[in-house]
Amino acid sequence: MAKRGLIGEILVEQGIITQVQLDEVLREQKRTNKKIGEIIVRNQFATEEDIAKILSDQLGFPFIDLSTYQVEEEALTLIPEEEARRLEVIPVFQLGQTLNVAMANPLNISLIDEITQLTGNLRIKSMIATPSGIRAAIDKFYGGVPTQKITPLQTPTSPQGPSQGDKAVLEKTPSFVDDVEQAVVKKIVDQIIEDAVKSGASDIHLEPHERTTYCRMRIDGILHDVKPPPAKLYRAIVSRIKILAEMDIAQSRLPEDGRVQTNISGKEVDLRIATFPTLYGEHVSIRILDKSQGIMNLDQLGFQGDDLNKIKDLINRPHGMILVTGPTGTGKSTTLYAILNTINDLKKNIVTLEDPIEYTIPRVNQAQVNAKAGFTFATGLRSMLRLDPDIIMIGEIRDRETADIAIHAALTGHLVFSTLHTNDAAAAVARLVDIGIEPYLISASLLGVAAQRLVRKLCPKCKKEFIPHPSDWAGMAGTLTELEGKKIYRAEGCKACLKLGYKGRTSLFEIFLTDNRIKELIDQKAPAHEVKAAAQSTGMKTLQQNGVEKVLQGLTSLSEVLRVTRDV
Repeated sequence: MAKRGLIGEILVEQGIITQVQLDEVLREQKRTNKKIGEIIVRNQFATEEDIAKILSDQLGFPFIDLSTYQVEEEALTLIPEEEARRLEVIPVFQLGQTLNVAMANPLNISLIDEITQLTGNLRIKSMIATPSGIRAAIDKFYGGVPTQKITPLQTPTSPQGPSQGDKAVLEKTPSFVDDVEQAVVKKIVDQIIEDAVKSGASDIHLEPHERTTYCRMRIDGILHDVKPPPAKLYRAIVSRIKILAEMDIAQSRLPEDGRVQTNISGKEVDLRIATFPTLYGEHVSIRILDKSQGIMNLDQLGFQGDDLNKIKDLINRPHGMILVTGPTGTGKSTTLYAILNTINDLKKNIVTLEDPIEYTIPRVNQAQVNAKAGFTFATGLRSMLRLDPDIIMIGEIRDRETADIAIHAALTGHLVFSTLHTNDAAAAVARLVDIGIEPYLISASLLGVAAQRLVRKLCPKCKKEFIPHPSDWAGMAGTLTELEGKKIYRAEGCKACLKLGYKGRTSLFEIFLTDNRIKELIDQKAPAHEVKAAAQSTGMKTLQQNGVEKVLQGLTSLSEVLRVTRDV
């Protein structure tokens, strides 16, 4: 439901106003651009009290009828009369270090902060009251002289509506309904994003359906249902998100994307927002990049032992091409950033071309492609070669033109890093051939490939030890005799890991090096399985083998390794 229809529709549902009256209000609102609450009260379709009670139900703040309540005299001493009139609030009673205060808009944070300072940092508990009720209570309990006569709003002065005098008074009545509605939507959006950041989620999905909405968060690579926003507020929530991302809120029939940089709970966060029109409304996807985490080191990624030594040797070569492969969302970009951070040196000119730039690296010249402006990977890469680079990083090789330029850069004295979408390391060779690259160019330029997957790490506080049965590794390659009789762990679930059994992720790697035998096979256009077998014969560990090592170390579970390596 659109924001401006919220209060009016609830009033209709509760029988306080009719649909005809609401339609009249909406027409006037469209014509005058005045607030709906103001129009409803001015036309005496509903009272301030009617609206305040609805807001009380919506927001969860108690409604107080100040005309029937005796305010504590001690509480009145905490806020001077002049300040109470200026802020349009009245202290009601104090309980310990908590002061209950009646106000029209309990979501006005700056107002709460000001009251907190006035009262010597007491905890402020908000109560909802009507603006006219607050002013009348100030007149009554502070004992001052009313600054303005307030005409009751409950009944019309005549069947024809309010008199000119009544209208003059009513026009001075502050309207707070739309401001509170906006605050409700803002609070919901902020809470969704804050919960996602605190949970370590990488993505948020807001999904509209026929009679309800859903919200899912991707935590450690897996989507989980969480409490959805109210269906009636969904369109307003989408509009709020679009405004934050500087997107077109009037456009709902075409996909859009935008970006927001913000601070959540002290963390610098980059939000990549995409909307997609569906049958019941716009699906909103929010990718969360927590910049406060910084760039990881190679050993933090999951490289260990021989694999760590192999990758360090590879990335310190003077020239050639190194690829990181895997499906979308397996951490390829994170690995490239860790590599660049490791070899970053003032003696080297490092230039990158990314889509998009996810993290900034000091003293590295980073550029972002802009297809709409004609700045593609291919055009950008040509220009990069004129910048006298020592090291080049290309976000992804997507076509023959980009691959051609990257390989020729590797052959002419540059160290080139990029990514490909392949299932395993050896398949990268076949993928380059499919793109149209001659095998002899691949064998001459390719130094190695790191294939990777992400697995969830077992929660250290609740993981449960057990001895596996051969049925536990059914579906994995080989007999895995190294697991027989060994104690390993499985997921349980506790409060610390949100009952998921896992907390955080690590990578599985398959490091493929192009020695002379491999180069010969590439030149001979040998099939991928032969190339892979040759690499294994010289010590390459497969993704599953690396996964089993991490299972034996107690880092992850067998089921998790099987989940991410089933296709290799």
